[in-house]
Amino acid sequence: MGGPLLSIIVIAYDMPRQALNTLISLSPTYQEGVSAADYEVILVENRSRRNMDAAAIEALPGNFRYFLRDEPGVSPAAAINFGFAQARGQFIGLMIDGARMVTPGVVQNVLMAFALDEFAMVAVPGYHLGENEQQFHLTHGYTEEKEQALLDEIDWLRNGYRLFDISCLSGANPNGIFHPFMECNCLFTSAEVFREIGQADERFDLPGGGALNLCIYRKIAMHPRTRSFMLAGEGSFHQLHGGVTTSEVEKREAILRRQNEQLTELLGQPFRSPTVEPILLGKVPGPALRYLRHSVERGMHRAQRCAARNEEMYADEKLKKTQILHNRWDPSEL
Repeated sequence: MGGPLLSIIVIAYDMPRQALNTLISLSPTYQEGVSAADYEVILVENRSRRNMDAAAIEALPGNFRYFLRDEPGVSPAAAINFGFAQARGQFIGLMIDGARMVTPGVVQNVLMAFALDEFAMVAVPGYHLGENEQQFHLTHGYTEEKEQALLDEIDWLRNGYRLFDISCLSGANPNGIFHPFMECNCLFTSAEVFREIGQADERFDLPGGGALNLCIYRKIAMHPRTRSFMLAGEGSFHQLHGGVTTSEVEKREAILRRQNEQLTELLGQPFRSPTVEPILLGKVPGPALRYLRHSVERGMHRAQRCAARNEEMYADEKLKKTQILHNRWDPSEL
C-alpha cells in the first residue's frame, strides 16, 4: 500500500497554542471532502522555551508526524529540508510559519489542482487575524487574548470560513489575487519541483529565515513546468505570536532592509514578484466575497495601468512558455 498523496510540512518555533490551532485546521475532521489517507502533516518544531505538547498532537485525528529538533541557528531553512526528507508524498505543502490556520477546503482543492496538473503550484491567499496587520498590534491594542476571544466568538471549528469575518489582508499581497504575489505562506508544489529548485536555501540564515519565503515562492512560480493555481475562496490566517516581521518591534524597517539585501545577494538580482497568471480554483463562500470584490477592483486598476503602458500583465507566463517551447531552461539556475 502506497503512502499519502500529499505531505504538508509545518514549521513551528515558540508558538504552541498557535501551531496546535494550525494542526487542528489541517485535520481530516475539519478539512472537507478528504480522508486521513489522502495526506500527512509533518510538524517540525525547533526547540524553544515553549515546546508543543506531543500528547496533544498524537491525539489529533489524522496522519500527523511530529519531530522536535535542536536547531543551532535562527532560520527555519534546515527544518524545512529536514521535513522534506521525511515526506512520503508525491506532492508537498510548505507552511514555513506554523501560526497559520487554514480554511476547510484547502486540502481538497489542492488535490484537485494536482489531479489537473502534476506540476501545479497552488497558492492559498494569506490574511492576518484582527482588523489590522499584526505588525501594528501594539498600536491598536491587539493581543493574544483578544485574538482568542475573536476565535471563540466565531466558533471557527464549526465554520472555518468565518475566519474571513475577523481578518484583514496580508501586507505582502494587499491588492488581492489579480496582482502578483510577493510570497505565499501556504504553498503547494510537487516534490520533484521542490528538489529541482534546490529545496530551502540554508544560506538564508537570518531570524525567521529572512526573505526565504519570497525566494522559494519565486523559484517555484518561475519554474517553467509549474502552472499557477489560486484558491480564491480559501485562506491561511496568521495568528499573533511575536514573529520577526509580523510584530510591532523596534528597528523593523532595518530588519526588512537586511532581509532584502540578503535576498538580492542570494538571488543574484533584485527581487520582484513573479507575474504568473493563476487559474482560479474552488468555491468562494459568502464571507470571502468582500475580498474577491476588492481583488477585482484592484485588478481592474492594474489592467488599465498595464494597457496604458503597453505592458503585459503576466509577462513571466509568456517567458515560461518560451523556455519550455525552445527547451531553454536549466533547473540548476532556478
